[in-house]
Amino acid sequence: MKSIPRYDEWKTTPPEQEPATYCDCCGCELYEGDYLYTIDGESLCEDCVNEEYRRTI
Repeated sequence: MKSIPRYDEWKTTPPEQEPATYCDCCGCELYEGDYLYTIDGESLCEDCVNEEYRRTI
């Protein structure tokens, strides 16, 4: 059987995902399945929400 160059690499490598959106605060890429928080009209990642809004009592 004749091998096709780079076929196995193509078959086993997942396609590159494009970001669905970006965090308005830090600019990090958010993909499908990531958590997105919308607060006061801003789209924020989980890290920014924790830094800006989470408080310890």
